[in-house]
Amino acid sequence: MSNIITLDESIVVKRPLHEVFSYISEFSRIDEWDPGVARGHKLTNGVPAVGSEYRIDMKAGFSLHYKIVEFETDKRMLMEVDSSLFTAREEILFAETASGTSVRYIANFNFPKALAAANRVYPAAMDRVGKTTMEGMKKALEDQFEPPAPSRKLALADKLVLPGIWRFTKLGYRSSRKRWKPVSAYLENRHAVVTGATSGVGLAAAKELAEFGARITLVARDRSKAESVCAELREQTGNPHIQVELADMSIMADVHALAERLLAAGQPVDMLVNNAGALFNPRQQTPEGFEKSFALLLLGPYILTERLRPLLAASESPRVVNVLSGGMYSQKIHVDDLQSQRGTYSGSVAYARAKRGLMILTEEWADNWADDGIAVNAMHPGWADTPGVENSLPGFYRATRKFLRSPEEGADTVVWLAASTEAGKVSGKFWLDREQHPSHILRRTQETAQERQQLLQTLQELMESTTPANAKAKATKRGKRSA
Repeated sequence: MSNIITLDESIVVKRPLHEVFSYISEFSRIDEWDPGVARGHKLTNGVPAVGSEYRIDMKAGFSLHYKIVEFETDKRMLMEVDSSLFTAREEILFAETASGTSVRYIANFNFPKALAAANRVYPAAMDRVGKTTMEGMKKALEDQFEPPAPSRKLALADKLVLPGIWRFTKLGYRSSRKRWKPVSAYLENRHAVVTGATSGVGLAAAKELAEFGARITLVARDRSKAESVCAELREQTGNPHIQVELADMSIMADVHALAERLLAAGQPVDMLVNNAGALFNPRQQTPEGFEKSFALLLLGPYILTERLRPLLAASESPRVVNVLSGGMYSQKIHVDDLQSQRGTYSGSVAYARAKRGLMILTEEWADNWADDGIAVNAMHPGWADTPGVENSLPGFYRATRKFLRSPEEGADTVVWLAASTEAGKVSGKFWLDREQHPSHILRRTQETAQERQQLLQTLQELMESTTPANAKAKATKRGKRSA
């Protein structure tokens, strides 16, 4: 008697063929539609093709090894599967229909005799597996999810600090991940600008967006490092549309020049990720005379985002994602001392206050740019194991290393806010692990309407004064005085 068991299931979805094929063929995302899968891992570089391999970890505690052996774009893919329990050949067929796309899944499983016999006794079990998987695929491709609503439970946990702070760790990430929805959005030819993109969370976000097919502009200070990262990302993802723009985000002349180049190129910006960051101790000033935390974390993102507004407005679904920090919960914006000139300087306090300022900008931009359809959100990556954390906070790093997230885990909400369909439906919020969190947990950190207005006015004046023409005029005037 044969040990071969066959599944044959089909779905039809109202999505273009190339979008459906693009999503399903990147098989590492199988956990988004197969409820029996814990995680998918791509083992080879490049876009899906003959020879691509994947490790699929099952919730039941074993893993499957997939290898693509036949591949026809927008038509079919055939995979060989190996595991400790069975082997299989799985074929997925794609075809255009009058209403969208049909997907047919055919799998031939070769089980040991005992398991094959059990399936003959309970044939509905395997049928249920196939139907549930295809139902999950259909739901993912229909992409009709709503953004998560605010949670009183989460807000209370944040206010009580200790119940909320564990969510910053990898344990919090793993807990939240169980409730996530699939992200099947099609990003090919959509343009993402990512600052601080050569390491840590920025690099992880850029890589994930590149794997979705987006065109990536990496903004970095160091040409050699940026070009090396760019070449690695192209090789790893198979995406050739990755380019580098050089700019030190703490130098306003660089920020203005970057904006000018992007505006001159005229390519809409679909996703802007303001991620560049560092923590400075002791207090440092830039060559332009700005305190570095203020310049890098607040003034630079303000100028870049404001100046790129026309390119964002030209997108069909524009997103701005501001990367913040849980440290902002402890600080209020000091609009009369934005550059930390009074009292004893603390790098961590200056960092947190600048991030508080960026949260205020998130809310202001969300309100003011709603008519342009620009969704502006902020996120906290949690405690991630990045070079910035290790170098800037060595004591914290040593104490928490066992609980730190990977950069990819820290970057997940950046990618979700930038890419998912539902994230475009909400604006002006603060997120951790795809869940809304309050922007304040303490009354003492809340700014007044007058303080908000003063912050906006100060940033606007500094943007205008640092434009190339005004900066040149100031330099000329200083030169005449010193002559």
